Amino acid sequence: MDPSRTAPLTASSLAVPTTVSGAIDMFVTTPLAAKVMSATTVVVYLLQLGFPSLESYFAIIATNTYGAHSYVWNIFTAGFFNDNLAMTLAVSLALIVMGRFLVTSWGATEFVRFVCFTNFTVGCGIFVAQIFYYMTSFRYSYLEVPVSGGMGILSALVVTIKQHLGDEPIMVGGNPLGELTAKDIPGILICLSALLSLVNVLQVFTHCLCGIYFGWLYLRFLQRGQDGLRGDLGGHMAFYTFFPKVAQPLAQRVATWVYRAACGTTVQSMLDDLPQATSELGAAVQGGVTSMMVDGVYALPEASAAPPLPGSNEADAERRRVRAMQLLEDRLRDISGDEAAAKAPPKEEPVVVNVE
Repeated sequence: MDPSRTAPLTASSLAVPTTVSGAIDMFVTTPLAAKVMSATTVVVYLLQLGFPSLESYFAIIATNTYGAHSYVWNIFTAGFFNDNLAMTLAVSLALIVMGRFLVTSWGATEFVRFVCFTNFTVGCGIFVAQIFYYMTSFRYSYLEVPVSGGMGILSALVVTIKQHLGDEPIMVGGNPLGELTAKDIPGILICLSALLSLVNVLQVFTHCLCGIYFGWLYLRFLQRGQDGLRGDLGGHMAFYTFFPKVAQPLAQRVATWVYRAACGTTVQSMLDDLPQATSELGAAVQGGVTSMMVDGVYALPEASAAPPLPGSNEADAERRRVRAMQLLEDRLRDISGDEAAAKAPPKEEPVVVNVE
């Protein structure tokens, strides 16, 4: 991915043309990876109109996914199999609009990886949900209901809007929609999917929850950035920010507790993404520099002191933190000196002339 080609995402980047010529131009300028995925969604929809039996092969049906049939691929194909025209158009348009920016910013490989990861994990979540519904109700019909649709992909793409345009106001007819901003779009989508499921128009609530969660999980912890580090650890992507403001304090405490319970003993795995100059630096980092999550939000060491790991002495952890910062500064200074020396012209050796 060439950083020079990366254009910042703006509200105008997500504008949908209202004229035929504008729509054609948008499609022509869309990267190939996004066009292929969008076209796949439309083609599969048209195929299922002519061959309804494809549903048993492409949609998630728990009794087909495991057992005598073992159609395990439907965990992945269900995300591209839509039997509703409105959902087909929504997913196709989202892949085109978001793909224009994300492919340019991330590269085609990363865009495809993000869509495939979220689509597959949403499929796994739907399959597990079917088993859970059956085990809690003992209604065998839950295992035979075909479940499909691209709501999971659409929800995951919405999370990228929250990541890049969190403070951008939502505009309707050229006017802001109250105090709502782009960071509220995932919550709005969850409410809309819940309403559609309650009135039995589209059963997409579980798809939406899984899509938003796994999209956030990938962007928060798994995606490798241009600096080589994994994840977006900024406060704007903290899990509790997906909740309404009135519920954020409680969600923040619960998220912090869950994170510490799940990852508190795996700090060493975080060191894989940090530059290890010396073994002393690694030991110093373990003393608290990587323990930078306070109330569910990561902060840089310069911004706030890292809390010590459980069982460590607070004063010793502070000394290690200071030592780690000194080692990092020395290492960066050495690297800068080496680069300057490499760019400097070679010194000419003095010519000695012997006169006999």
